[in-house]
Amino acid sequence: MKDSFPDFVDLYGELVPSFDHEWEAIAFYFDYRQTQLEELAQLCHFHNISLDYSEESLNQLESLYFDAFTKQLFAEWKMPIDALEAMMSVYMGEVVLRHHSDADWVVRPYMDSPHQYTLGLRRHNKTWHSTQFCEHLYLEKQDSHPYVSMYQSLMSL
Repeated sequence: MKDSFPDFVDLYGELVPSFDHEWEAIAFYFDYRQTQLEELAQLCHFHNISLDYSEESLNQLESLYFDAFTKQLFAEWKMPIDALEAMMSVYMGEVVLRHHSDADWVVRPYMDSPHQYTLGLRRHNKTWHSTQFCEHLYLEKQDSHPYVSMYQSLMSL
């Protein structure tokens, strides 16, 4: 008898995109990363933040995120919080890639599905298949610098 509560793997699997071929997934996720970076660059340009792939740019981006949350700028931007969190996650991955030659983006099949693929960030022998590093960042204390701390933990592996 199956539980009345849905299984996390099943729920997440419903969100994972399907493709007929692996190369389609690779192209999709490449375009996704580029789009996220372009949209973030436009937003940051408006707020005089230079996305130069430095740790300082991560600090500035983290400050913008918490300012947007406390000043309710998401409504003004007409942007859901999770959209900025997704952009910040891709940017963090790109910063890691710029500083470590052993890091790269990977596209892998999801569980037993022959047509579903996830995007992951790989460094050394570890791969994170959820690239939503910043999900619900607002629940963290701003003064602990959760975004920059996440980056530093990825860098120290």
